[in-house]
Amino acid sequence: MDGGKVLPNKGIRARGLALAVAAAALAAGWLLTGAAKPAHAEFEIQEAEVEKGEVEIEYRGAYHWGVFDVGPGQAGVDALDNEEEPGLRQSHEVEVQLGITDWWLLAVTHGFDQALGDDLRLTAVELETQFVLISRKGDGVGLAIQGGYQAALNHGDENGSPNEIAFGPIVELAKGPLLLTLNPLFNDQRGKFADQEGLGFEYGWQAKYSLNSRWGVGVEMFGEIEDLANAGSFGDQTHSIGPTIFINFGGDDGDAGEAKADDADDDKESQKSTEFQMNVGVQFGLTELASDAALKVQGALQF
Repeated sequence: MDGGKVLPNKGIRARGLALAVAAAALAAGWLLTGAAKPAHAEFEIQEAEVEKGEVEIEYRGAYHWGVFDVGPGQAGVDALDNEEEPGLRQSHEVEVQLGITDWWLLAVTHGFDQALGDDLRLTAVELETQFVLISRKGDGVGLAIQGGYQAALNHGDENGSPNEIAFGPIVELAKGPLLLTLNPLFNDQRGKFADQEGLGFEYGWQAKYSLNSRWGVGVEMFGEIEDLANAGSFGDQTHSIGPTIFINFGGDDGDAGEAKADDADDDKESQKSTEFQMNVGVQFGLTELASDAALKVQGALQF
């Protein structure tokens, strides 16, 4: 350190180390995908922006209340006709993202689930990629496409979960402090446990209002239709909605962030800033198959 600034050579070494760690994690994830229950979608809203060389380590977790237990003699058996898996008590995902270019991103995700009456265990590994088609700067539209392969780790379960291929667009609409993000996603089951007749569909959307550079509030909604060929009624699907609070620990409040913008641009080429963001929210189930409520916590470290 010199006068509170990071020397360029140290910044380069740290950046190189981060890239090496991310590459190793991606390689490990790729090897594990040969091991085929996918992780429960952790209320994730994927952004359309990608930055070359940026590494992001993200944690997403949720604790669920009011979920069905379909074990013998448990509540919910009649309603679910013994065809559904036990509901989740808690679920977690750890993801590493790497921006290969300003329009191409790679990520690997490890998912951990705990069903009712079971232990917490690693249940899936997913390899994902994202391509930016329209890069949004400030107000306007951002557009990207994402796709991934999720390998289920069934641990010898007799009635296991299928592997999945998923794909869909990421759409951002921004105007001033308001940002609307849409994540529709189609999936196709693969492997011996696949039981779809058509494609599956899941979605997430987020309406976020930035109070300043550090704080934001919003509403998020998520849902899933396991098989579009047999979608059934709204009540036969999984849907939830709820409020979220966003915190950016890497930014400055109000005009202070704007005053430093020019200096940040000058230093951008010589060093990468470290930023930590998190959000906390509650999702309330709108249908019988969704948990009554879920507390979600997410955090992302970017460098």
